Amino acid sequence: MKTTRRSFFKTLGLGIAASATAGTMLPRFKAEAQTLEASATKIFDNGIIQLNQNESGRGPGPNTLKAIRDHATKRIGRGYPSDYVNELHETIANEFDLDKGNVLLASGSTPLLDGSVKAFCSRTQPLVTAVPSFSTSASMARKIGAPVREVVLDDSMTIDLEGMAAQAPGAGMIYLCNPNNPSGTIHGPAAIEKFVRQVMQTAPGTIIHIDEAYIDYADPGAMETALPLVNEFKNVFITRSFSKAHAMAGLRIGYALGHADTISAIDNSWGMGDVTMLGAVGALTSFKDKAHIEWERKENAEIKALVTKTFEDMGFEVPKSHTNHLFVNLKRPASEFREACLSEKIAVGRDFPPMENSHCRISLGSREEMTQAIEVFKKILS
Repeated sequence: MKTTRRSFFKTLGLGIAASATAGTMLPRFKAEAQTLEASATKIFDNGIIQLNQNESGRGPGPNTLKAIRDHATKRIGRGYPSDYVNELHETIANEFDLDKGNVLLASGSTPLLDGSVKAFCSRTQPLVTAVPSFSTSASMARKIGAPVREVVLDDSMTIDLEGMAAQAPGAGMIYLCNPNNPSGTIHGPAAIEKFVRQVMQTAPGTIIHIDEAYIDYADPGAMETALPLVNEFKNVFITRSFSKAHAMAGLRIGYALGHADTISAIDNSWGMGDVTMLGAVGALTSFKDKAHIEWERKENAEIKALVTKTFEDMGFEVPKSHTNHLFVNLKRPASEFREACLSEKIAVGRDFPPMENSHCRISLGSREEMTQAIEVFKKILS
């Protein structure tokens, strides 16, 4: 390990052991966060509760906020972030027992998704993706003229792996979001392994991109990372984000894990952007703070259960979600529900074809936000 990281955590008074103090620090930081949240909502959101983007309504953990505040000094004006970014790069690699050449950092996950499409898809090498699913990869494929082979979710609102595998021959890349956005559904490790091995047999030249942006929200034991498959197959890579459970969407940090050649191809195909000093400081701290991420998962799970029950009690179907959002079958166009909610100062998700006339994605905000939102949902849907 480099001494810079040890010095970093010594200076912050953090490290692994420090996460145990989160419980004692939480009340003070929670009060501060609530005050800041109320102020930010008033200034930036015009008083509208934002449930249209899958971000954390609770913000980063107290240790992470402290680290960012401690480093928000005039030194920002003179110090480039290279030392902090290098330490973040090394920390992620060590966590997954990888070399640094197997890890690619980016300013959010978007450059990674765009870059992978640019690297592996073309007019003669289609992209295979589920629909509805996260659409960045499909959007980039269409921009560069690559065909997009769409596979509709199955009746359980889960990605149809058999259908995806059938579309793999001749494709440049498969995009597999697990847990899926917007449906929130997952596939366990056995199903993912079977799928990857099938594709590697029938379409050995096809790249498989597994997006694990929401893995920290999955119920314990429900799924596992696909890292063992990344280690086994050169053509499989993973992306993750600090925008979800780590609640750092505004600081824009994502990363990919894969074979060095695959990582290099993505890096060389598209600009990955720069990770900022404060972003790296926050990500380093949050990555170490396992206790807070577990608290975030549990808090989200409790809120998710409450909101799910609200819709089910009103007679609406809600697929089992392993994310921080719900994809509710409202039996009406999402646009109608969205407009009605917005009139009550609640913003909910955009259309997700081909299910825009029945389903709406609702992100899960803070407990306080969802308490207000539930009353609005009842008013509109009753």
